[in-house]
Amino acid sequence: MINIRMRVSTSDGPQGEFNITPKVQVEFERNFKTGIGKAFENDLKMEHIYWLGWKAMHYAGRVVKPFDTWLDDVTEIEVVNESTGPLDETA
Repeated sequence: MINIRMRVSTSDGPQGEFNITPKVQVEFERNFKTGIGKAFENDLKMEHIYWLGWKAMHYAGRVVKPFDTWLDDVTEIEVVNESTGPLDETA
């Protein structure tokens, strides 16, 4: 599984960090007709990043507007790198 989190801010301020769950990953692949790993390595588009944040917010229980309308309010989105274990931490 790919471990991805997105930090989303809108015109209303920071909205939080959201996990890109397996359900979101599968929906991405169905929607964009490509594997998420392949998209991130070879053909990443900003639409992919925003779509993942939008869908992750939805599955986190947030009420979100339709995608294109939601984009009107987004001010920033960031892929959050997380530590995968104690060897990744610096002393």
